[in-house]
Amino acid sequence: MNIRKYISLTFLFTFLIFLTSCKDSINDSQAGDNVTVSLAMDKGLNKIGSDPIVLDTVKILLKDIKFRQSNGDSSNVKVGPMVAHLNLNGIPTEFAAGKILAGNYDKIKFRLHKPEAGDIISDPEFIAGSSGELRYSVIVKGTYNGVPFIYKSTKTATQEVNLKNYVNLNAEVKTNVTLSVDVNFWFYKDAVVLDPNNIINQNDIDNNIKDSFKKAFRDANKDGIAD
Repeated sequence: MNIRKYISLTFLFTFLIFLTSCKDSINDSQAGDNVTVSLAMDKGLNKIGSDPIVLDTVKILLKDIKFRQSNGDSSNVKVGPMVAHLNLNGIPTEFAAGKILAGNYDKIKFRLHKPEAGDIISDPEFIAGSSGELRYSVIVKGTYNGVPFIYKSTKTATQEVNLKNYVNLNAEVKTNVTLSVDVNFWFYKDAVVLDPNNIINQNDIDNNIKDSFKKAFRDANKDGIAD
């Protein structure tokens, strides 16, 4: 084959591949996400007066975020594990986004997740030990009676929370849903403070954390208040 023809054909073939990849990229960018999920402190609940527990950092590992319809159908937002940072000033923090089928949804389901073998976690604090044998689902930093503490939960649980009213998700319009968590009573039992440094309290604290996810709602402006 003539060398010029070979070069021309090679260039043409490469150019066609380039056009095809560009077309795919354009299609992908047009697909977009139609739902985001944010995490926020529950604004409807107040801290106990003279609380000896002061929180500085709250990080939660979540997995398998999905929305469910009343007929049982569900659609995944995000499957893999992700770290959700709880903003302690009450402003919701977006931690997941995806594209799901349009429809009316009445529940959000997720997994409070302790890392499993093979999970890739963006934050190294959730896996510790010389061979990674220590794994955590929630990491809380703060002070107890003025003394710094770090509490690490090993709790794993599948949670399902009812959405306040039905949330209609449109395929073309992005909607934010805020998952609200009550952190004010994580370290309390029957109005008695639970020392986060005492291992005896671990089961009660872990169950408080699990049970603190009780509200979820449409929150278009991400102010932590249901629309």
